[in-house]
Amino acid sequence: MFLFVATVIWIAGAVLGLLPALMTPMMFDAPGSLENPMTVTFALSIATFPVVCVVAVLLGWLVFGLPALAHFPHRYLWACALISLPLLNVVIGGLALTWITWFNGGSFS
Repeated sequence: MFLFVATVIWIAGAVLGLLPALMTPMMFDAPGSLENPMTVTFALSIATFPVVCVVAVLLGWLVFGLPALAHFPHRYLWACALISLPLLNVVIGGLALTWITWFNGGSFS
């Protein structure tokens, strides 16, 4: 059940995350924003989110459904861990945005 719900959420997230991913180059319009590591981290977490969602869903279902991995111990647990990979993008992006807001006053530069 978890794999199915996560699949629906991540595919919807990948589709909805395409527009923000396409807009990430605009984060670097401010002078000096390319030298700010938190701006680059935030932009990378947004830009890679749709790809990570699709790859995580594919890997999760491959680990769960491949007959070659039928004797793999804890196969369902590994599938759930792989399908949860987009949470890393969400957490890293959230931390980077918090850093930008707190220490840079909301400025990307």
